[in-house]
Amino acid sequence: MSASSRPGLVAVSPHLDDAALSASVALSAGGARIATVFTALPPDGWPVSWWDRLTGAASSIQRQRERLAEDQAVMAMLSASAIHLDVPEAQYREGDPDLGVAIERLTELFSGASEVWLPSAIGGHRDHAFARDAGLRAAIAAGHREVTLYADFPYVIAYGWPAWVSGLPADTYLDAAFWLEGQLIGTGLDPERLTPVVTKLDDSQRELKTAVIGAYQTQAGALNLTSANLAANPEKLDFELAWRMRVAT
Repeated sequence: MSASSRPGLVAVSPHLDDAALSASVALSAGGARIATVFTALPPDGWPVSWWDRLTGAASSIQRQRERLAEDQAVMAMLSASAIHLDVPEAQYREGDPDLGVAIERLTELFSGASEVWLPSAIGGHRDHAFARDAGLRAAIAAGHREVTLYADFPYVIAYGWPAWVSGLPADTYLDAAFWLEGQLIGTGLDPERLTPVVTKLDDSQRELKTAVIGAYQTQAGALNLTSANLAANPEKLDFELAWRMRVAT
């Protein structure tokens, strides 16, 4: 299916930025809905989290409000709409969220979707794994036979793009493909069941992705995605990677 004919695409984003950073090309076709799982404000009195402190925040509540505003701006850039499940993310909660409730809400969204996009959970974050697993179960419940798993960006390029993505010779002393396959296996995926989809960004797509990254300004520094980072390593914006996967029904 071409990017210009994607009515009813629903993507699940663990946090406010994950789907947009990872699948900007697919989500910018128009009319996509992005269901972000972990959007709740921290409880009153919650101490500033480690991650928020790293990004320069003095208040986690204020930082989450800022992130919600950033995400609203990105939705306009992508001509997409946001759906918030209002679950507290790992840094703002104790224990695990209710998987059944998330599955139920996502099943309703997926019932009218032509495509379902989910995080692949590269990077090992438990919120990403939760969002993917809830999404997979919801997709099955909604009758979908295939989903698309997007490669969580920028975690997917912790060691650069694998040679099979970039088309460039592999580094003699660094095997990014080995690392990436290990990430997939480590999160419970079977690489043999995954069909890669590599999108090489053209100039306009790179410009849009750069704008999306810039809009998520509170996160860019900690993710090594500042304008200086991108200028020094422009290959970060060369591709977006996903996999199609058949699911049992």
